[in-house]
Amino acid sequence: DRSATSPWQRVIVCDFEFLYDMDAFKRYQVAENDATQGFVRWPFHRIVAGAWCVLTISPDMDRPVVTNVEVITDQPEEDIVGAFFTLCSAFQDARIISWGGEAKDFLCLKRAAMERGMVLPLQLRDPAPFARTRLDLSSAVRSLGHYVHLPEFCEAIGVASKPMPSKDISLAVRYGAWDHVETQVVADVCTITQVAWRYFLATGAASGAPDAGDDAVLAALTDRFPTNSWLAKMAEPQRLAA
Repeated sequence: DRSATSPWQRVIVCDFEFLYDMDAFKRYQVAENDATQGFVRWPFHRIVAGAWCVLTISPDMDRPVVTNVEVITDQPEEDIVGAFFTLCSAFQDARIISWGGEAKDFLCLKRAAMERGMVLPLQLRDPAPFARTRLDLSSAVRSLGHYVHLPEFCEAIGVASKPMPSKDISLAVRYGAWDHVETQVVADVCTITQVAWRYFLATGAASGAPDAGDDAVLAALTDRFPTNSWLAKMAEPQRLAA
């Protein structure tokens, strides 16, 4: 029986990949005489891939429990968003964890819901950028410091990230290289989850060691995606150590 004072909590870690809706953007350029000077802002970013998992943590456990691991690529935006909303609704007490979500991912999810008449899960209804139902790690770790990219922060703290450079991901999406897109979005969720575990350790919400969390995350994702070469490469040191 969970109560408001329960020491354990669940969070949903997510990441999405996007494709620019250039037809809609060009209509806007014509209507407004290119007010954005060619910069395609987030309303025109269509969700074409998504990955997520549920993380259960507690100060009483030395590693997280990772469940509900999923990835969807090359499907209609409505299907990807609908599947994510279904998960969020199934775990209404779980905060949504992202890297940079308040600047793009969550905005695009809201745009998709408004466009199609979908009902937002409770976690996405509060418009405040620091809503208690969500945690954008990029903001949580930097406070008033400069924004940094996920690979940048990961390199600094010794967490592996990004099978391919960010600019190449856009090309993979554009040319429909969905195997590469899937590898990337799963890798991002893996990385964000490992960063989240370290954040929870630092803030006292969990106890244990960074490596223990990495082992749990990699084991769960590798079990779900056994053919993912990047996950297999990351898990190899753990297997050798065992």
